[in-house]
Amino acid sequence: MSNNRFMSENLSNPATSSNPAAPSETKLQMAEALKRLIKNRPFAKITVQDIVAECNINRNTFYYHFENNYDLLSFTYSLEVQNIVNSFQEANASLPQAMDFVLDYIDKNIPLCQCAYESLGEQQLKIIFEKDLMVFVRATIDYFAAQASIKFSEDFETFVGYSFTNLLSSQIIWYIRHNGDLDKEIFKQCLQTFYTASLKSVMEEAAKKGF
Repeated sequence: MSNNRFMSENLSNPATSSNPAAPSETKLQMAEALKRLIKNRPFAKITVQDIVAECNINRNTFYYHFENNYDLLSFTYSLEVQNIVNSFQEANASLPQAMDFVLDYIDKNIPLCQCAYESLGEQQLKIIFEKDLMVFVRATIDYFAAQASIKFSEDFETFVGYSFTNLLSSQIIWYIRHNGDLDKEIFKQCLQTFYTASLKSVMEEAAKKGF
């Protein structure tokens, strides 16, 4: 079984992937408006009035959906991350391809990414990433386990899944923070090498101990 096919089967499994209700068109419209405005001015300079004027809606409509601009920013960035994960699911992406999706997105949308980091904070950003990346990490664990014909306990897979999702989220945020100072290809190679080698090592040791 190929890496791509295995990843596709696991990532599309309803038991392991999130399937939230689709957001309303009005919320999507406001998210798109915020993305456009962030390209031209700092987030702190964007007001609720700017958003409603851009969308041709009234302030009551805005406050029906969001408490404030920070709430809208959190929704917008969560939706962006969800769309990235959906993209490499639909493409049956391997780990290197998935990293390409993520880093390419950051490079093309660095104003929004850095705005999310500066305005929402690192902890909130990690929560946003972890929610969707956990599905991908668990699929990677299942793939490595299948290659070695090993069945781990659910508790162990949950622990390892959370730990490596946390690691991956932290490294993505680090790339956002230092985007202008990093060589993308070197960063990607280091991340892939560390992630896969560490995960395989942990799983091999766990197999010896009978987890």
